[in-house]
Amino acid sequence: MPTHCIILIKTKKEAKKVLDKIKRFLKENLQLELNRKTQIFKNKQGVNFCGYKINGYRLKIRDKGKRKLKKKVKSLKEKIKQGKITSKEAKKYLAGHMGYIKIANTYNLENKLFYSLK
Repeated sequence: MPTHCIILIKTKKEAKKVLDKIKRFLKENLQLELNRKTQIFKNKQGVNFCGYKINGYRLKIRDKGKRKLKKKVKSLKEKIKQGKITSKEAKKYLAGHMGYIKIANTYNLENKLFYSLK
């Protein structure tokens, strides 16, 4: 079963040392190798992980996730206008999504998406 991990290191030089130690440990102790996707990214660039874009300064929702969420909210707003569901029912449906976006830096996104559901 694949395992994913992100390690944030201050410098590229340190990151290379840590990566070499990890590779050596995995090979010598567990007879495992890292896959070809293993990389070192610049802090500014960030990395996509579990639906978030992560760098040393912030955690944001990936653009793909934002698009899906916006589409869902738009659909729910339309259903509310048509009387198919209540805003309370829409909020229940979005509870899981809210947990997902609460841990990221999404204040503006939340206000934009959910203002009309309040």
